[in-house]
Amino acid sequence: MPAQPPLSTPLAGLTGASASAPVFWPVRLRQAIAVPGLPGIVLGLVVLTALLAIDHPGGVGGVWSAPQALPLGRALFFALSLALLLEFAAHIPLAAQRDLDTLAGELTLSPDDRAPLRTALVRQEAGISMVYAAVGAAIGLGHAWAGVGLGEAPGAALGTVLLWMLMMQTGVQLVSNARLFAAIGAKATRPDPLAPERLYPFVRAALRPMLLIMSLLAAYPLMLLATPGWRADTLIGPLATLALALAAVWLPLHGLAGGMRRARDAALTQVDTAITRGWDGLEHDNGAAARLEALLALRDRLKRAPVLPLAVPGIARALLYLALPLATWSGKGLGEAMLNRLFGPGL
Repeated sequence: MPAQPPLSTPLAGLTGASASAPVFWPVRLRQAIAVPGLPGIVLGLVVLTALLAIDHPGGVGGVWSAPQALPLGRALFFALSLALLLEFAAHIPLAAQRDLDTLAGELTLSPDDRAPLRTALVRQEAGISMVYAAVGAAIGLGHAWAGVGLGEAPGAALGTVLLWMLMMQTGVQLVSNARLFAAIGAKATRPDPLAPERLYPFVRAALRPMLLIMSLLAAYPLMLLATPGWRADTLIGPLATLALALAAVWLPLHGLAGGMRRARDAALTQVDTAITRGWDGLEHDNGAAARLEALLALRDRLKRAPVLPLAVPGIARALLYLALPLATWSGKGLGEAMLNRLFGPGL
């Protein structure tokens, strides 16, 4: 099949000014601190201490003398969620760069064309960061006001604002990267319909954000400690997290599916043309029947060829990650039992 011509011009427009923008601050933090996971651990401990000091009766010391499930669960939730999100915000863009490097041989882009795309994966314009942080703060204030109340639980309100700010900044980065991979998959790949495994890095780039972000949902039952169950305001966070995860996985695979479908259709057209010529020469060529049989078998294989390079192990892993949050949601009672075991039955 003829190779596609380079299509770097439409892709270059997707990077905009991001190729020369500052490195996204969680990525910069990861690069500056050599110990993996340390930024998230520090942030989680700071948030946990601060929220317990603000909301828990008796402050941090009161957790050991007279623990209260509701403020403790909220503090644990925000500490864990912010710590995980900070680590994901750094890990996912850096891993996307490695995926792009792995795909180099399957792309129609030259190294000079790939370089700004690779750079854009870990960068975010300062203005965009500030705008989305402000949007997140506004949403967080509204969410806190409608839920825990700004005055009744100021620590939980602060955690809500911080989580929305970081989620908005991270979300715009992940969606931007997903759009970039979607354009690469649609316009700048050399898909082979009979060898979809060569494009597995696209699947990794799509599934990784979904799987990691979905793991955040496992923390939400901490918000339910000492509460009767889910309410409208407690569902806002899980639904927003789910929407972000689905957008991050759908966008790049949607673009790749279009490119693979066009490649398969082009190959089928070539085979159909060869089959027509084979029928015309069937009476005059003794070997035409064998070639025709091979072409018919090839056409059947092409018709069954997938339009996405999804491996069964990858799907199974994705389903497992999706099942874990659901298991934890239904295991709220188990979480309460564990905390009661640690801090006593009065929790």
